Amino acid sequence: MEKPLHGERILITREETKAAEMAKKVIKLGGSPVITPMIEIKFLKNLGDISILKRLSSFSWVFITSANGVDGFFQLLRKQNIKLPEEVKIGIVGKKTEEALHTYGYEASFIPATYDALAMAEEFLAFYTSDKPVLLIRGNLSRPTLPEKLEEEQVTYEVLEVYETTYCIESKRKLNRELPTVSYITFTSPSTVEAFVQLAEYIPNTATYICIGKTTEEKAKQLGIPDVYTSTPYTTDAMLDLIAKIVNERKINHE
Repeated sequence: MEKPLHGERILITREETKAAEMAKKVIKLGGSPVITPMIEIKFLKNLGDISILKRLSSFSWVFITSANGVDGFFQLLRKQNIKLPEEVKIGIVGKKTEEALHTYGYEASFIPATYDALAMAEEFLAFYTSDKPVLLIRGNLSRPTLPEKLEEEQVTYEVLEVYETTYCIESKRKLNRELPTVSYITFTSPSTVEAFVQLAEYIPNTATYICIGKTTEEKAKQLGIPDVYTSTPYTTDAMLDLIAKIVNERKINHE
């Protein structure tokens, strides 16, 4: 029996450390992965001001919206030999973030039904009663959605940046060489879209673009990416299921 992605070349733009897992899934479905990372993640080993880490007990919640945020935060705590106080609860977004949290031996006290920051803020605010501030763990390119919503609702918060996202300039040559050969281009974050637009010499209208969620879709449309589809739920498995569905529908239409 022919596999659902048979003969399809899928461009994987996510950072290199996470691309391999997605590539294996593409191969399992019969496709050919083309790993071309658009971004690099660098964890900040030293912060100019570590006073936030020394007063974690003054916060009621820590919010982390990505697996990179989890890794960056807990690596910093280990480096400074600081433990997260038991009374501080953790809120997260997404399955991968939850899996990363488990590797450090922690459980989330709050996970929104939908994997995005706006849903996180709205669902959380429905039962938030503490007068202590919230600590947001972020990267340098994290979206402003969560801080804006907290400000709107007059919830006090502070921000701690624990990782840096930069464009993967080394991928530029490979990206432009491979662009004419790929049928599907995947984006797993708004920053991968931004980097793609910066590094690509042109945006092919022969490819179909698959986004992992609404914020990524919005960024793609804003930057002029054509033929955009968005997976539900917001996971890489759902992205590949969506590609398989599109491939099948197109095959039927051509018969």
